[in-house]
Amino acid sequence: MNRIFKAIMVLGTLAALSSCYKEPVFEFAQKGPDMTIDCDESALMGGKIDFTADLSDAEYPLSVLNAKLYWDLEMGLVASETQLRTATEGTYAGSLSIPFVKDLSNGIAAVVFNAVNTHLGESFDTVYVAINRPQFESLTLASGDSWRRSLTPVEGKTHEYSYTGTIPADFKPFIITPAIDGKGTEVTFGWNGTEIVPDGLEPIPFDIMGSGTVSFNTRTFEGAPFIKIIVNGSPAMPIPGGAFRAHVNITKGSKLEVEGVEDMSQWYVDPDHFRVESDGIYFNAVDGYYNFDMDAQNKFVTVRRADAEGNTATYADEGAIILMGWGVAHPVMTSQVGWENGLYLTLAEVEDGVYQFSGKAVEETDGTTVGGVWRYDYLSFKFFGQAGWGAEYGTVTLTDEAKKYLQNAGNIELAAGVQLELGAEYVMTVTECTPLDANTKFNCTIDFRKK
Repeated sequence: MNRIFKAIMVLGTLAALSSCYKEPVFEFAQKGPDMTIDCDESALMGGKIDFTADLSDAEYPLSVLNAKLYWDLEMGLVASETQLRTATEGTYAGSLSIPFVKDLSNGIAAVVFNAVNTHLGESFDTVYVAINRPQFESLTLASGDSWRRSLTPVEGKTHEYSYTGTIPADFKPFIITPAIDGKGTEVTFGWNGTEIVPDGLEPIPFDIMGSGTVSFNTRTFEGAPFIKIIVNGSPAMPIPGGAFRAHVNITKGSKLEVEGVEDMSQWYVDPDHFRVESDGIYFNAVDGYYNFDMDAQNKFVTVRRADAEGNTATYADEGAIILMGWGVAHPVMTSQVGWENGLYLTLAEVEDGVYQFSGKAVEETDGTTVGGVWRYDYLSFKFFGQAGWGAEYGTVTLTDEAKKYLQNAGNIELAAGVQLELGAEYVMTVTECTPLDANTKFNCTIDFRKK
């Protein structure tokens, strides 16, 4: 009986405690911390805006201070931001980096400060800062570990700097500003694959040897000298890897007209997209848009089918067939296509519905035979309907001549026991291509023969 009574007492106590328990409710602050800001009133692009903030809160502990730099406050264009942890009351110091951007005029930017306490109370303050583009006594043209020369202001041209003199043989330049606004921040201009930018990781590919003039504009970020190539009226723009790409709308039989290249006869053009005559080079593929990648250093042209905007053409829209795999290459065998999306080739459509890819059979390590596009002892490739995985060939029919060299093992490979003759030229022709079916497959016939 005593045990029962004790159990009832315990249960009663627990019930009483349970009835007294209340779920805690988060209390939102009605206002934010008290905040007094002291901030630079003017600053230079590429430099910093320094600030201090006196913070206190009589009700709740402090949490964070956010600072954001806006080029345009109404449009909400944030140029830079930082956050400081503010656990206790006091004075906090920080800085905002100011991006060095091209073409932006001097003007007024806004710095918005936002102090927050632990109960999410917020307070705001906005400071307006005059931002100007710096003008330097000189810039540094730097190549390698020790070669340094000064780029000095060009008379009559604001923000333009130049150097005239000798150039080292292995010229891999960057351009470095002095410390901006006395706060120790330097800006290094390099190459991002297509243009000169702050913090570019690659050397700037100026087209200069021996001696000459290098110039740079710190407003437009334009430099010189660069190769200027125009292909049939279309300007070629730099692309990653050092080549220049022109997006060209061209018709079959048109003569290739290239400005900025001294002698195109010294360049390699593939025998599928082009026809070389005594009076010039003529385009051999069907009418349409193409990307011409001009490699001025190695003197070869890579042509890929494109759409009207310059994107890679597709089988569904433009009838393009994309070649990927091992044992096929352009322009030399050490540049095998592989299965990487960015290294694809498009077959030249030499007549409506007739595609062609041709060149010499070479060893895998051959990096000197231009036009060595077939690996003599190994092939494994496929056709796709875009630059990457997706639509691809379905049923592939090999002609009797092609069967002497190739087999369809899922990928197109060399027939069992077959090797191509080193140095011989081979032509692959693709015909009888069907529209994409419900499974995004297209059928085709392949002919392959020694030229």
